[in-house]
Amino acid sequence: MEGPPVSLLNDVTSFVASALRYPRGFRAVVTRSERDGPTQLLELYEFEACPYCRKVREALCELDLDYLSLPVAHGSPRRGALKRRGSKVQVPYLIDPNTETEMYESDDIVSYLYRQYGLGRSDGSIVPLPRIVNDGLALAASAARLTRGSRCRVPNSRRRLKPLELYNMEASPYCRKVREALSELDLQYVVRNVPKGSPQREELAQRGGKVQVPFLVDPNTGTAMYESDEIAAYLEERYGVPAADN
Repeated sequence: MEGPPVSLLNDVTSFVASALRYPRGFRAVVTRSERDGPTQLLELYEFEACPYCRKVREALCELDLDYLSLPVAHGSPRRGALKRRGSKVQVPYLIDPNTETEMYESDDIVSYLYRQYGLGRSDGSIVPLPRIVNDGLALAASAARLTRGSRCRVPNSRRRLKPLELYNMEASPYCRKVREALSELDLQYVVRNVPKGSPQREELAQRGGKVQVPFLVDPNTGTAMYESDEIAAYLEERYGVPAADN
């Protein structure tokens, strides 16, 4: 477990990453109560350290959309499945079973999500940013976290595990630390987005007792918990050893 100085540095760099992207992924532009659907869960091949994946995750949060995260950090065995599905190992890769849409390219995915689920509203930027500036800020946010969430640390497949659930707000520096651990441990998980204004916050309060993120639910062990450092420690202890499918 990290000592106090390392833990403090971890928190500070995560706050820096959030500040570089503010206000993206913080507040709902459209809530699930304002639209019909989607009825089926979207899927996203991604990994936490990828700046282009970050842009898609921000849009999903702003649109109050849940999705299944399929981590494919460097070294992940799941990269083979991505190549078979989409013909190349490139992220982000979105699958929307509601419209039978599958696509690469972050800007194309963000445009699709807002067109399909955004009710004609613009994204969560304070002012429109040129693409080069938007990409540059996303890259800077990744650089602030060094290599966290970029490389898979377990060689075994996780196919027999049920997906974990994470109540999440993309802009939260504490959620980021948990997503990094999930990415490095190659654990697929359902993202339950709860940006500011989301009606799903009521569900979070009922399920966990308060509105606070991150909140992890592990159906494989019956565990449910708050607090990012405790969640990361739990994930490391439970899934960090290279045992066959745990």
